[in-house]
Amino acid sequence: MLLKEKIAFYKVCFDSMQAGILVYNEKEEIVLANTPISQIFDYTQSDLEKIKVYNLFKDFKIFKNFIKTPDAKKYKKLIEITGIKKNGNEFPAELSFGKISYENKPYFKLLLTDISLRKKKEWKIESLNTQLEEEVKIRNIELENVIEKLKISLNKEKELNNLKTKFIALASHEFKTPLSAILSSTELMAKYSSLNNIEKRNEHLHKIKAMINHLNNMLDDLLTLENIETGIINIKTSKFKISDLISNILQYSRPILKKNQKLSFTNIEDGIIEHDFKILSIILTNLLSNAIKYSNENSEIVVNFNSNKSNIHITVEDTGIGIPISEQNLIFNRFFRAKNALYYPGTGIGLNIVKGYIQSLNGIISFESIENKGTIFRVQLPKLVNYEQESTAN
Repeated sequence: MLLKEKIAFYKVCFDSMQAGILVYNEKEEIVLANTPISQIFDYTQSDLEKIKVYNLFKDFKIFKNFIKTPDAKKYKKLIEITGIKKNGNEFPAELSFGKISYENKPYFKLLLTDISLRKKKEWKIESLNTQLEEEVKIRNIELENVIEKLKISLNKEKELNNLKTKFIALASHEFKTPLSAILSSTELMAKYSSLNNIEKRNEHLHKIKAMINHLNNMLDDLLTLENIETGIINIKTSKFKISDLISNILQYSRPILKKNQKLSFTNIEDGIIEHDFKILSIILTNLLSNAIKYSNENSEIVVNFNSNKSNIHITVEDTGIGIPISEQNLIFNRFFRAKNALYYPGTGIGLNIVKGYIQSLNGIISFESIENKGTIFRVQLPKLVNYEQESTAN
């Protein structure tokens, strides 16, 4: 093969390589570049001869530094760099350096690859990884929330089971006491009937009625508690006289009054109100039941019932045993009973029911209490329908 043929052959080999090969001198002038270099940078061979090597890259200092220290370690490995095309567009490239000598003159070669496609794939993978990491984080947070909710549910279920166990023990005792009293009074009624002692017979008949009312109230409390617990509270409005509401409450309250106890109703307007008769009755009956239970004989319980354009205001005041200050933040808890109330009958659900109903009506309940002096409960309920004063003609 002739020299001319060899040179032509070398050039074909040189230009057919996939990687770009570029040679520059100490002046950073490009002295040789293969076809892939022209294609990568969009320069013609004649264009490349007119520019310096650093014009092709963003980091131009690296080429001058290589001329000064070609044996430095950092030039022994592949280097990622940003290339600049003729139109100014940037692209990622990977190159390796090398030093050659020709006719006792140093030259510096670059082996360059356009890694745009590879970088796009890497960026896509990185983006997918980031997206996956975010999704994993979100799923972990969701999982943690689910686990936390399960823990809360399990704790709540455990608490409810404990409360139900406690309630069953209380309720069995509370049911047993009035049933025993009813049985005893029934036997005594039979005895006094044969002796024609009407006064004693009526006394025991009154006791039986009171005990039956007590049992009915406990059963109502159980049903009410279940409704509140499951969130099934149906509010049914109807028009009724306030005096009818008071009469209904007295029907349940009078039989449980102690000796010489007195119920006083103040500021009662005998008007017509449109509200939930049953819920108002339950609220007032429970508050009155507590006031009667925890007050002594010969005491007075005062009920105040009035309203304005938007709210109904109820207060129930007694001079009973009061609530210890250390336990006042617990009295609305289900099954809670204050230490000074343990010798009185009760299940500890009355005030919890009252608060549940008041909250369902978007109302407010508060109280003030001094131990051994008495308690006053205040209830504010928004009107469901505007209050209508009944005329005296009706």
